Amino acid sequence: MSASRSLSIYRGLLKEVTQQYTKGANNPLYAQELKSAYRKNKNVTDPEEIQILNNDAENVLTFLTSSRKHKELREMYSTIVMEQRKKIELSAKRVGLNLPKEYKPDQSAE
Repeated sequence: MSASRSLSIYRGLLKEVTQQYTKGANNPLYAQELKSAYRKNKNVTDPEEIQILNNDAENVLTFLTSSRKHKELREMYSTIVMEQRKKIELSAKRVGLNLPKEYKPDQSAE
């Protein structure tokens, strides 16, 4: 069971590291470091030590996922970044309303 848990955590970490660091910076160093850390510990057989390593890796995965989601939410709801129209639209939706569609004279009615 711990081998499948380890693999699941590893895949999650690799996905987050690739998404946040490798693609953005076009630098494979972070993914390589992660792979080398897992290779270094591949011969660990003590169940307690495996449990400790898995818990540490799971904590890092939780941190990476949470920080990515936090960044996405800040970008989505930041009053500084958000354009005025989007703020009005979100405020209207919050109280159950929709903004009317804008009339654009260049579009022909069919």
